[in-house]
Amino acid sequence: MRTFIAIDVNDEVRRRTNEIVEKLVKRRFKATWVKPENVHLTLFFLDEISKEKAEQISERLKRRLLGFPSFSFIVERMGYFKGRNGKPRVVWLGVKYDQALKRLYSEILNELEKFSFQFPQDFKPHITIGRVKMVPEKWELLLSDISYDPIVVPVDCVVVYSSTLTPSGPIYSVFRKIKFEGGI
Repeated sequence: MRTFIAIDVNDEVRRRTNEIVEKLVKRRFKATWVKPENVHLTLFFLDEISKEKAEQISERLKRRLLGFPSFSFIVERMGYFKGRNGKPRVVWLGVKYDQALKRLYSEILNELEKFSFQFPQDFKPHITIGRVKMVPEKWELLLSDISYDPIVVPVDCVVVYSSTLTPSGPIYSVFRKIKFEGGI
């Protein structure tokens, strides 16, 4: 099954995502936009793995993260990754990469490496809101005025998701929710 590990976001991030997407659509950006209910912070994309392996990983993470303290991260700006043509390829909301998020990433990475997964050490946390197909002329100007106040997102668990690709977009299902149970 197609699997990834993520942090869910709150309704405020979903609302903000929807507002930004509406602005970009009005400004004639063509993209595959992430549905508000699917917005999340991906930590690790595991690709296709067996259900048994997903179970094993979930159990290891449950033990590893038991007692991990709850924390918050900040969603602070909109940005994009450029394609080869220098134009936006992926539009995202930026996440401040603080010590708690770094520690969580590191703890999960240590467990995944035991399953022979390899991931880059230079994790760039972001919340994807769209995969751009076409940008209008003067796109830089059209992006320059989109801003918002920082949003605080509380975190007390990670989620192992399965993802099913369909013609109308991916369908995400919770495979396991792993609570920290570590308090604040």
